[in-house]
Amino acid sequence: MEVGIDCVDISRFTENILSKKNTINRVFTRNEIQYCEKKVNSALHYAVRFAGKEAVVKAFYCFGIKLHLNQIEILNKEEGIPFVNILNEKIVDFDIKISLSHSIETAIAVAIVNTKN
Repeated sequence: MEVGIDCVDISRFTENILSKKNTINRVFTRNEIQYCEKKVNSALHYAVRFAGKEAVVKAFYCFGIKLHLNQIEILNKEEGIPFVNILNEKIVDFDIKISLSHSIETAIAVAIVNTKN
């Protein structure tokens, strides 16, 4: 089992990243963009998903696996619980748990990745 954690300043998304649509399209999937754009404070939702992606990258790195941010999709179940899709058909034997949280200024995420065997 490996753990990854990341923390993001939400103002970074408000001031910089949201103004650069090509960056958003490189980092986030269409499903993530649709989800975030429906929210009143889309920067907060982009930031917490970015932190989640970074946490997943860090956890997988401990297994010697390098993932790119656009290979990680963080969505929510109907009841609001976040989950991770890995968009790389070679990465299949892992169970991934993710927890996302935020304050007004900061987004944080923790990912726990375990092998299924």
